[in-house]
Amino acid sequence: MYHQPVLKNRRTLLERAEKFISDIYFTDCNLRGRLYGDSCPLVSLTSFLSPKRITFAEASKQNFAPYRIGDTFGPTWWTCWFKVTLKIPESWRGKEVHLLWESDGEAMVWRDGQPVQGLTKEGEKTSYILSDCLKDEEPHSDTLYVEMACNGLFGAGQGSMIAAPDPNKKFSLQRAELVVFNRNVRELLTDFEMLIDIVKELGEGEQRGYQALFTVNEMVNLCDPANSSSFSKVHNLAQKFFNQRNGESQHTVHAMGHCHIDSAWLWPYEETIRKCGRSWVTVIRLMERNPEFVFTCSQAQQFQWVKSWYPGLFSQIQHYVKKGQFIPVGGTWVEMDGNLPSGESMVRQFLEGQRFFNQEFGVHCKEFWLPDTFGYSAQLPQIMQSCGISNFLTQKLSWNLVNTFPHNTFFWEGLDGSKVLTHFPPGNSYEMKGKIEDLVRTVKNNKDKGRANHSAALFGFGDGGGGPTQLMLDRLRRVQDTDGLPKVQTSSPDQLFSRLQSDSALLCTWSGELFLELHNGTYTTQAQIKRGNRQCETLLHDVEIASSLALCQDRTFKYPVKKLQELWRLLLLNQFHDVIPGSCIEMVVEDALRYYEDIRTDGTALLHDAFGALGSKGNSAGVFNSLPWERHEVIETKHGFGKPYLDTLDTYNNYVADGTILMENGILRTVVNKDGTLASLCLINANREAIYDGCHGNQFVMFDDVPLYWDAWDVMDYHLQTRCHHTGCSRWNSLCECTAPMLHMRSSLAICRDPHTGTLHGTGPDLRYKHCVVESSE
Repeated sequence: MYHQPVLKNRRTLLERAEKFISDIYFTDCNLRGRLYGDSCPLVSLTSFLSPKRITFAEASKQNFAPYRIGDTFGPTWWTCWFKVTLKIPESWRGKEVHLLWESDGEAMVWRDGQPVQGLTKEGEKTSYILSDCLKDEEPHSDTLYVEMACNGLFGAGQGSMIAAPDPNKKFSLQRAELVVFNRNVRELLTDFEMLIDIVKELGEGEQRGYQALFTVNEMVNLCDPANSSSFSKVHNLAQKFFNQRNGESQHTVHAMGHCHIDSAWLWPYEETIRKCGRSWVTVIRLMERNPEFVFTCSQAQQFQWVKSWYPGLFSQIQHYVKKGQFIPVGGTWVEMDGNLPSGESMVRQFLEGQRFFNQEFGVHCKEFWLPDTFGYSAQLPQIMQSCGISNFLTQKLSWNLVNTFPHNTFFWEGLDGSKVLTHFPPGNSYEMKGKIEDLVRTVKNNKDKGRANHSAALFGFGDGGGGPTQLMLDRLRRVQDTDGLPKVQTSSPDQLFSRLQSDSALLCTWSGELFLELHNGTYTTQAQIKRGNRQCETLLHDVEIASSLALCQDRTFKYPVKKLQELWRLLLLNQFHDVIPGSCIEMVVEDALRYYEDIRTDGTALLHDAFGALGSKGNSAGVFNSLPWERHEVIETKHGFGKPYLDTLDTYNNYVADGTILMENGILRTVVNKDGTLASLCLINANREAIYDGCHGNQFVMFDDVPLYWDAWDVMDYHLQTRCHHTGCSRWNSLCECTAPMLHMRSSLAICRDPHTGTLHGTGPDLRYKHCVVESSE
């Protein structure tokens, strides 16, 4: 019997298959063009605009006006509420019916007063399922509300994602209608897509790639987009390929749904609350349809927001936590910065996070979850172990600019010898999409081949939220055990780390800090935030000590447990890894500074209450030392007429001679010049001098600050070639032509303060790319 020869040109076969599922080419006759069947317009579509983020109860009472598709609304950060009245045609019985919704911005569908689905074109969620299979007893008419945020997944940057938001940006709704969704077409499109990607990712040197190529070509031959009866044979052909199994030695990828949501970044805190609601309600819908789906979710603060704003959704989350599908991870209040907070704050992150997860879900997290941060202090392993955590997952070190970190799975050892099992997903992403390239990259990038044969793959839209989609789940389901690819299994973090631990005999150990070779500019950006954090850390420390002493002295004193927890949680929120580093937009900075002021106000009141309980009777003044060692210093007090004067408490030995000041405290001895620079800094017992002869410390110098891209984040290595001391420097003088004394502020903007008016000089926009640095020597 004669058979026509199969063409073997790789390019023509591959492009033929790509065009067959293209959403651009030949959609009038290819498979993609059959994804939607009949359509039906809405009965009515009305809207109203609100400058504030209001509740559903308030929104549903507003006056809605007719809206036409294509009309614009906004501006940025406003909310447009839509009222959707619909009626499904009787002829659609037995069919899957969707509300198709394509728009700018991020949306939440409300039905019967409850949030039911998130929608965003950027997050590949453009439809809400009204019915899987329309039945007679189902309502064919309904009214929905759609809450549309006037911002995208990544805010509203003007010209660039990380640029300042465009305050006048407008948004629009491009499509809103009822459609019949052809599920069998969606399944076939996924078959084609996965096979095409196998061809591309395995390349020309792999036989398995050619098997995929010939399979997908035969599928095109068999498939008639206009005749659904041909679909089953085509699908069976794809399944035959996917069902060819791997050997036992193949690498295993542990797939976990994830939705990394920055608690604030290119959007304010308030918008994050809605991002959590939109993302997590979508996750719940996926769990209803996919009982094997596992979703990992960190940051107790975000759970607290959802509990307060969406109590019905929070109850559903609690249900799926019990089922083991919705998995709280991390054990911290937020995913904090790994360097700037104090050790006490680091401990509080775990204390408040673990306490919340235990109270609300009966869960104690076993892993620290910090995918995105700008550095990792060497004290973290000890803190983790002390908080009952022995595993750690992160991602950011894959961003190292010069030196590639040598491991993906290893033991991280802290300063005291504490060790935690650590994993960096080799795919170098915490927002994979379940595609073939994600799986292949996970195996190829694994730096511990032979030592570890298991890796994590976190899939779902992240940073701005959105989370996993049904398409991602369908992709991963097809290639659970397919020859030529790593094995894929749905897992929890506990399952992953258990496998890694059981095979850990050959793993290496990394001792000390995990240093990120990028984003080092965040340690001088937005100095007000750094100062506010440290001041509030000190204040809350003092309140707790004073309150504890007051309680010991007076059992009737009421220790402010609830208020202190409230203030600590507010401080911990501001330690989020895009807030305390200053890498967030101006709106977030304003929120953070306001929170610091709230902490100062309420914390100071608590401190005064404790002092009142501690104070002696009469008018005598008291001195309170909140540190665990003796202090010898000059303080300011007031005499009987209320005027301030200086007093000493076993002061330092201070000697002034020739305009210099000698200061000594038994440990250090320093000589300070009259211009504020250090002439000497000596460790007394070792007689070790830190400043060379003829050099000076505590000097202000300036460097050009023009990084490659992340202007609020990075200070590049080449900046060291542009060093400029403030005395006699034309660039410095051109920026700040004043004689005011220099401030010791680690800030990229504030240089000096006018002694008469208190005005800061050198803070204009011309200094956007300048950093002030205090150096130890010249």
